[in-house]
Amino acid sequence: MTEVAHPRVVGPITAGHGVNEFFAIVVPPIIPLLVADFGISYGQAGFLLTVFFAMYVLFQLPAGALADRIGKRRLLVGGLFGMAAGIALAATASTYGTLVVAQTIAGIGGATFHPTGMAIVSDVETERTEGKAMGVFGFGGALGTLSAPLVVGGLAALFGWRVALAGAVALGTLVTLAILPSISDGGEGDDGDGRTTLSDGGRQFSPGGALRSVRSAVAVPVTRGVVILFLVTLVLSLQHRAIQTFTTAYVGGATGGSISVGNLAFFTLLLGGSVASLWAGDLADRFDRRLLGVGAALATAGLVATTLVLTDLLGGLPPVALIAVLAVWFALIGVGMYASYPVKNALVSEQADAAYSGSLFGVIQTASAVGSASGPAIVGVLSDRWGVAAAFPAIAAASVLLAGLFGLLLLGE
Repeated sequence: MTEVAHPRVVGPITAGHGVNEFFAIVVPPIIPLLVADFGISYGQAGFLLTVFFAMYVLFQLPAGALADRIGKRRLLVGGLFGMAAGIALAATASTYGTLVVAQTIAGIGGATFHPTGMAIVSDVETERTEGKAMGVFGFGGALGTLSAPLVVGGLAALFGWRVALAGAVALGTLVTLAILPSISDGGEGDDGDGRTTLSDGGRQFSPGGALRSVRSAVAVPVTRGVVILFLVTLVLSLQHRAIQTFTTAYVGGATGGSISVGNLAFFTLLLGGSVASLWAGDLADRFDRRLLGVGAALATAGLVATTLVLTDLLGGLPPVALIAVLAVWFALIGVGMYASYPVKNALVSEQADAAYSGSLFGVIQTASAVGSASGPAIVGVLSDRWGVAAAFPAIAAASVLLAGLFGLLLLGE
């Protein structure tokens, strides 16, 4: 944190990002329990995640514009408490319909974080430090993602899924309350040493003004760079969620091991990604960000594609050795995949002006939500047709497309 320009602004936002990502994946670890308790299908259980990310698609764009109008801090904090409220409702649900409503509430709350948090980081950091700052921001989110299966899964195994969700709400709320006094809008009021004096931008809120602000989101300058970065974000998120969703199933099937073996690879994937978020953020301030994006995407493509033959090549190894190799391999995939995020976010930050940074990140994160919702569905259809072992490496095609999009940025505006 010492190498970013305003650690006292970036630090609390990073912690909030961890809470946001933690809340976002509290349902997947307990899906088998929900299926058993509510007598629903895995398709219906999966629909709970579709509903969650659909709210991101619908509300991230207006959230970004609204943040520019009423203040990023207010919307960010309100969103975290909104997610907590949705998860608390899920913990008390007695019907499947209530779970759907709960995920809807949590999704609306979650949709506010990235347009506000990323915009605050962009507003306070300079071109020299925004790569590091976005890397730190991504590291916080990766830690939240990494901790959710451990916390929620562990509590569910000991005390049941309702206690697990209640525990998740308590933990996330405590962290939010702890960082609340330190969260600010950033921007012009920063006094140069990380202490900010801005409250919420000095703007007066009115429903009519907020509505006009939401409508003004389309007024974000639509440059060639913004369009390409929109597509980069969509494809990157598609690749990311597809890999996350099917790593456990792929590794478990490829090794003939249990779900725990697949989850070990999933854990190392996230662990590698956590390290990469910091490492790539620093590189993004030292080297050409577009070239780094191309390299990270191509590395991911090669590693994912190679999984098609990896288990055959290593078939003679003892099971423990095979599992160890796959764990390392998926850690490397995590490095390549997550390295693209601070690079992409720093490139978006280059396009952002404080006057419309919330709106711009709202537009960009809408692309992220579309990719997050569609990636697992696309690979799921391919898995039904070809099997997970063949469909998983097909994600490499998305990584190649991502490299091409980063390459288009090299051609200039």
